[in-house]
Amino acid sequence: MEGYVIMLDQQTLIQLAIQLVNTCILCFALSKLLYKPVTQFLSARKEKIAQQIDTAEERLKDAEALKAEYENKLRNIESEKNYILEKARAQANKNGQQIIARAKEEAQTIHNRAMTDIKREEEKAKDEIKKQIIEVSSVMSGKFIAAKMTEEEQEKLIDETISDLEGVEWQG
Repeated sequence: MEGYVIMLDQQTLIQLAIQLVNTCILCFALSKLLYKPVTQFLSARKEKIAQQIDTAEERLKDAEALKAEYENKLRNIESEKNYILEKARAQANKNGQQIIARAKEEAQTIHNRAMTDIKREEEKAKDEIKKQIIEVSSVMSGKFIAAKMTEEEQEKLIDETISDLEGVEWQG
């Protein structure tokens, strides 16, 4: 184990030393370049926060004064409050009745639309069934024409087609 120090070869130790020196140089350069701007930024931020706190305290004092003024006004408007409450109750009842009437109208409209849609879907289903019957008839007639079958074969084919159609569920 010649050329090894603490289980590491000489080249690995040199690379570690170079990386350590590079890291130290980078830390030194960054501290010289960034220390002053960062401290200035932090100072500016501190001053801004202090101003915001002062502004908040002033606003709090103004709010407390305004609160006291409103509390005095609230003591004097009990009768006005009762009048407004009665008026609001009457309006709420009126609005409630209007809402109920509109809801009933909308429900009727939705019901009518649903019934129309159901009828339309029924018609579509009937048309689809007719199309399927036409297709089956076309296929069957094509088989008759293409095969030039005997009467027994034709009857056998008709019976098969009818038995196939018996399994189909008809809507209507």
